[in-house]
Amino acid sequence: MAKIISDPIESYRGRIGKISYYICESENMARKSSSNGKVSDAPAAVAQRKKFKRLIELTQGLAPVIQLGFPQRKRGLSPANAFMSLNKGICTVEEDNTVTVDYEQLRCAQGSLVEPEVTATYSASTSTITFENTSMEDFGYCNADDKTYAVLLNTRQAGCRVIPLRERGESGSTSVTVPTTWEKGDVKVYIFATSANGKQASQSVCITLTEET
Repeated sequence: MAKIISDPIESYRGRIGKISYYICESENMARKSSSNGKVSDAPAAVAQRKKFKRLIELTQGLAPVIQLGFPQRKRGLSPANAFMSLNKGICTVEEDNTVTVDYEQLRCAQGSLVEPEVTATYSASTSTITFENTSMEDFGYCNADDKTYAVLLNTRQAGCRVIPLRERGESGSTSVTVPTTWEKGDVKVYIFATSANGKQASQSVCITLTEET
């Protein structure tokens, strides 16, 4: 049995290969199975392991936004576990054994707040993305002082950037420079909001990255 000091998928609970991850007295623990049973090589079992492995990679790559995006979750469930549970159906194993991800359906935030109104435009000449916030008034689960965020996910390199935008009640633009190693076609853009105190979030939305004409 080993205590995990720094686990990239935080307090993940489940099994990867012969290693079981679990929580004991609020500590992240890992235990190697002593069973000599053979790991199933049935097609369905192999496909499940491939999908699970890809989902873990996404969890690691999106770790910075997952910390922000899942403040509302079941007691004892970590943000990483909440993300994996919500997105367990987005990975598919194709006939050639490659794993595809439905990035349009991926959710990197979840909660009861209303989604913000934000557009994104890419400029190839300057390698920048400009986000435009539309001002929203207070109503229901929509507060003028809510914080809004954009997430740039590199689908090829499995890394992400979290971009703080305007408060929900404020209109205006925010521009960021895209790393030179990132291709526009590899970038997915998500937007979401959190309450001013960070205790609530909206569901994230994958938005279209429009290219500047």
